[in-house]
Amino acid sequence: MTGPDEEQRARDLHDEGARLLASLWDDAVAMTRVAEHPSHHGARGTLAYAGTLLREGTAASVARAERAIEAVLALQETRPDDAHCGNFRWTLEEETVSDLNGVEFAVEELISLLHAFEPRLGAAVVAGVRDAIALGLEEIERLDVHPSYTNIALTDICNSILGGELLAGVIADDGESLGERYVSRGARRLDDWFAFTSRSGAPHEFNSPTYLAVDIERMASLAAHTADAEIALKARIAEEVLWLHVATHYHAALAQIAGPHSRSYFDGWTGAGGYLKLLLWRILGDDALRRPTPYARRSREEAQSAIAADTLHCPAYVIDWMREKRMPFEVHETTDVERGVDITTYLTANYALGTASRSYTVGAQPEPWPAFNSTLLFFRREGQPGYGTLFARYLSDDRDRADTPRAEDLWDEGTFVGAQHRNRAIVAYGLTARMRAASSYKLSVRMLGIGPDTIVYAGDRRVDTTPIAIEPGEPIVIAEGDVYVAILPLEPTDMGSGAPIELRIDGHSLVLDIYNYLGPAKQFWEYRSLAGPFFKGNVQNAFVLDVGDRADFADVDAFRRYVAAAHVSDVTSDDGVREIAYATEGGSIALRYSLGTMAPLARTYDGVAYAPPMARAGALDGRGMQSTVSRDTMVGLGGARLIADQSAKWLVADDDAQRYVFVHPHDETTPIWLETPCGIVECDAFGFGRIEIDGAAQVISVEANGAIGAIRIGGADGARLTVNGVDVTAAMAVAGEGRREFHGVG
Repeated sequence: MTGPDEEQRARDLHDEGARLLASLWDDAVAMTRVAEHPSHHGARGTLAYAGTLLREGTAASVARAERAIEAVLALQETRPDDAHCGNFRWTLEEETVSDLNGVEFAVEELISLLHAFEPRLGAAVVAGVRDAIALGLEEIERLDVHPSYTNIALTDICNSILGGELLAGVIADDGESLGERYVSRGARRLDDWFAFTSRSGAPHEFNSPTYLAVDIERMASLAAHTADAEIALKARIAEEVLWLHVATHYHAALAQIAGPHSRSYFDGWTGAGGYLKLLLWRILGDDALRRPTPYARRSREEAQSAIAADTLHCPAYVIDWMREKRMPFEVHETTDVERGVDITTYLTANYALGTASRSYTVGAQPEPWPAFNSTLLFFRREGQPGYGTLFARYLSDDRDRADTPRAEDLWDEGTFVGAQHRNRAIVAYGLTARMRAASSYKLSVRMLGIGPDTIVYAGDRRVDTTPIAIEPGEPIVIAEGDVYVAILPLEPTDMGSGAPIELRIDGHSLVLDIYNYLGPAKQFWEYRSLAGPFFKGNVQNAFVLDVGDRADFADVDAFRRYVAAAHVSDVTSDDGVREIAYATEGGSIALRYSLGTMAPLARTYDGVAYAPPMARAGALDGRGMQSTVSRDTMVGLGGARLIADQSAKWLVADDDAQRYVFVHPHDETTPIWLETPCGIVECDAFGFGRIEIDGAAQVISVEANGAIGAIRIGGADGARLTVNGVDVTAAMAVAGEGRREFHGVG
């Protein structure tokens, strides 16, 4: 849904993107420079600039756009014997295809150009683009990326369907219709993605400040442009599910995507502007989403032109949820049921804390993937930029102190396991397999947003100058902004001789480094594969995190006394099982995990064993908007009761707004019963689709693919019924017992 303000912001984004791209144009090679690396010329930026030129539509701008498109087409590998024939180089300066995702993003841009501007392009350019799309789709089919790689899998789906539709009528040498082949493949993979995601509950590539925007854009584009109405509905529901995932983690007062993040570059963990924030700015109009921050040297906003051109389908109830939530608010989601990966996010008026249960991996044979943000805290503070942040990284060679490639992203090099119960978290790390020698291994906890008025204690010591040595178990207490934060470093495995724990304050950042090793560069055979004859289990390195609202304590000394009275236990059994427990007067949390597999074995919160749900979000008092994903035949949420089959299903309930949404992401039909305070909807056979009850507007909307069984409405006498966008209220018949009934779909 869009309004005039959003449309104006879209125009502003387009104009901003056009100016930026024009400033990067290099006429000598007919490409745009890469802003961060001006000596390089990039394919994506060049195609984006071609779009702004074609929208301008003058003879000169179209001629320049055609030159730009031809320059990018020349970056496609066309030699049939090449392993990646059909793929694209990211830049003019690369000698060969190095990033296999180049084909996805280039083909997506080319398809978008044809959809929007084909009549403005010359016949030879159009033919060249179509040939490039066809060759690119061959490579995409060959790569056949695993559905766990969410943003690339959804881009594959979008490209296959929309590219296939553009190739309608093209016949391959074997007589097969290329259009039908790729559309069929894309539709099948979309069903596979829904099935894969439904096994766990949340997107596998969860809560990424960069790639969630890509996911949403791809499904929005597919919904807007496909000629297949059934695919369009599936894409729009996929987009809705992704928007809902964003909404549950968005903290409006801080204008932040609360953690944890599956993949997060420096914009994500510093709270700077980013791709998803740019998309949210278009939807919400909150300028805090684009505010500058001293915690990052530059913004990573990108693709203004693409975001400007998107046709978005963010439902009104999701926008309401993003704008305001009842606090405290809690989110639990399972993202990889097979590996036991789940995430927790806890939001209050003044902070947002999020933690994952295990390291993020991708693929049928799980591979650790870069840019994982295992633990993340955003908190409110005075002065610009109005917030601070805390995060953790496992690093080798003191990499955070070196100016190395991609150093600003500070990618995590460790293997993670953790637990979180509301405002408390246990964060544990070990090594990943490593063959090379290193001079240090450490767990680094960093807090951005330290100022002259920040109060820091190490045990009983008021910290005024640093660096200082910290003892294992000595609590670090920080009073900053509207929160108190306690960090309790636990005793680490010493891989050398006297590996230290060090606290230092540098400008606006506080850093606690918990070393496993500090000494001459050395290769540790015990950890070169995390297996084999030397491996006896991973190293130990962990801390406990406790966050408090200032309003809950008289002063920092009261919070220090609260932390000092806590009971901490850290025990490792002979068979390599470590158990960490932390208990205060406010509650307790315990984590048991294997040092052999770095997998969580048990978590206990306030004395109760924790079993993560597929997905559940809502205020702690159970009021306001709530959502869940469940396989139960009967699901209760707020004032709603749902009866359906045992497949995964989404249910959203907002008793305050009198709005209820049910999503059934499967083609197999099921009888459903949805009972709410605003009325009852019953359907004899319901396939892939959604039902929304808006009690305030007195509208019941039913959308589904295929045949829909008889629909019966009870207890909503004045409500209108729409089915697949058509108002069928007048066609309803009286069915007895105060119900109305509609037949005639399918």
